[in-house]
Amino acid sequence: MDLPSDAVFAGAFLELNGVPVAITPRFSKSRVEREAQKSWTRIEGRNLDNAEHKATKEQVQNKAIIFNYDHTRITGEGLDGEPINKVVYSTLAYQWFNEMMFVLGNDSTLNRDKHIREIVDLIPLNGTGTRQDLCYADGCLPYRTGNEGVYVDFNFAAHPNLRAKFTSKQYGGVAAPLLSERGKGSRLPSNAAAWMVKSEFQHRTYRNNKRMVNHLPGEEIIEASTEKTGEGYLTEVNAVWFYPGEPDNADKPELRLDLDYSYTTEQPPKNPAGFPDREGDASVREEHFMKVWDDALNSLILR
Repeated sequence: MDLPSDAVFAGAFLELNGVPVAITPRFSKSRVEREAQKSWTRIEGRNLDNAEHKATKEQVQNKAIIFNYDHTRITGEGLDGEPINKVVYSTLAYQWFNEMMFVLGNDSTLNRDKHIREIVDLIPLNGTGTRQDLCYADGCLPYRTGNEGVYVDFNFAAHPNLRAKFTSKQYGGVAAPLLSERGKGSRLPSNAAAWMVKSEFQHRTYRNNKRMVNHLPGEEIIEASTEKTGEGYLTEVNAVWFYPGEPDNADKPELRLDLDYSYTTEQPPKNPAGFPDREGDASVREEHFMKVWDDALNSLILR
């Protein structure tokens, strides 16, 4: 997928068979070590009186730091009548590679120490970009089980209020519905009419149609709104293309591309629910927004 030359990788989030992996660029090794130490201080402190097991800290061979903590014994009876007596614990790991911080796991990642260690061992390999790799803009992991999600964020150096996000998700079970098939929960309050008058809310739809991208039948929606806020008048333009994919099909994951632009004015904009009426140093005109959007979609191909 092609983005303008000023597009900057802002971070990624991976779901690897139940293990969350947050990737943040532009991190020095020493800064990652400081972040890990801050987490360890918090974890160690709350586990000092843990009767089951105190928190553990380990630095493995590839320099990753792994914490196991919050050990809790669960007892009782299962649905099948069998007794339950087991210990659950959380795992959190930090790894630095290629000027990026990798954080694997969190407080809710239970009994996944083995899986996290397997992923940590793959990070320095950085992948090769083959069909068997899972890629996140600035690197790849040779990790594919059929249950992965990739969420990648981009900022634009020349246009700070412009943001893009790409999502790819493999899944099983029931096929994901199209956007038009989903019940749209309104973000408007119950007294919507009075609120819209008070907030001077205005809305515009630029596009709302089906759009085929590289033989993938998806849907495209581009909408804009303006509302009065405490800081002035907030205008937001949101573009979405969504392809629901097919369950249990690694070659046809769920795909989504978002492009968002927002700006605030002190007075009501002359072009409400639209783009700035005057050219500014960092403003985005409608023609530029649509070109970035169309170029990205037209260039989207599957490896």
